[in-house]
Amino acid sequence: MRVGWLFGLLGKEFGRSGRRMKKPKERASTRKKKKRSAKPFLSLLMTKGVARGLLKLCRRILSGVKVRHLEAYMRIGLDDPADTGMLYSALWPILVPLTDSSSAKVRMELSFEEPALDLTARGRIRVFPIQMVWSVLLFALSPTGLRVMKRMVMRR
Repeated sequence: MRVGWLFGLLGKEFGRSGRRMKKPKERASTRKKKKRSAKPFLSLLMTKGVARGLLKLCRRILSGVKVRHLEAYMRIGLDDPADTGMLYSALWPILVPLTDSSSAKVRMELSFEEPALDLTARGRIRVFPIQMVWSVLLFALSPTGLRVMKRMVMRR
């Protein structure tokens, strides 16, 4: 991956091909982990206007990402074939707009015989961070965003 800024004049390469990534070392944790519940998150989503506001935020953030060229190959398989089908049904609506554009080619292969997760991608994507910051600020300062922040503060 190459990250460029100042209209491509400066850049930094990440994750050169051919190099193997090191596996992270496992740490023995002596602390007990807290069980987290989805109830606070679901109650937050049930707040008036939050779902619509989050969809609008996602749309605005995605408008700051331009795909110039993308080639991707995915091979997905889970232990249970039913789970594989459910994952495919969740991913495919996201990928359909990419497969219809001329600048992107996405191919997904399902593996029902064995568990597999393989993703190979190559592309050129342009990100406009100032548009994303503006979108987040608009959401945070909207009445919906202020309601969300108020509920989050009240829960602590």
